[in-house]
Amino acid sequence: MITVAGVGPGGKEYLTEKVAFIVQKADIVAGWNHALKVIEGVIQGEKIQFTSHEKEEETIAYLAQEARKGKKCIICTVGDPNFSDYQLLEKTRKYDEIEIVPGISSVQVAASLAQVSLEHTYFITFHKSGSIEGEKEELLEGIQKGKNLILLPRPYDFMPQDIANFLIEHGVNASLKVTIFENLTFKDERKIKTTIGELGGKFSDLSIIVIKASK
Repeated sequence: MITVAGVGPGGKEYLTEKVAFIVQKADIVAGWNHALKVIEGVIQGEKIQFTSHEKEEETIAYLAQEARKGKKCIICTVGDPNFSDYQLLEKTRKYDEIEIVPGISSVQVAASLAQVSLEHTYFITFHKSGSIEGEKEELLEGIQKGKNLILLPRPYDFMPQDIANFLIEHGVNASLKVTIFENLTFKDERKIKTTIGELGGKFSDLSIIVIKASK
């Protein structure tokens, strides 16, 4: 069995004791750089960094092989695996059974800072490989219905500026207010309140967009 665990949005104080414990006890820990940075002082076993999707797949196959030998293998993801890691979970299930250990997601942090309730919010992630046309349709539907929206952009071809341009091109008023949170829980965290018409500049791949429903 392979464990997939969320290490939180980035700030070390958001790493749960449960995840820290299983990482410390693991024989092999794998993940992308952002996730491994959070737990760099906790890892005791072998560490493998994903550097491409091909490397990710190769590593998952290796972890499954080692897990069958009795080794404790864990894949760490930023945030919570249940929020934006469906493709990784499905890829891992092809090789072995999985156990999911939740973490705190940047989506939860953004919702708290923006004071929007998740039960009344559309959450849409573009942070995936392959087509995102279906997600774009969901975004337009959410705007038309006047819903709260929390969006995870896709590095680096559907970032906040691209999302704003997409909405304007599809008839959304340029005065629509948005809030962009960047690097949540890190020292360089920032919050930008603007409109889709005025949204500009570059953002990191750790960006999240909140659009609050107008009352």
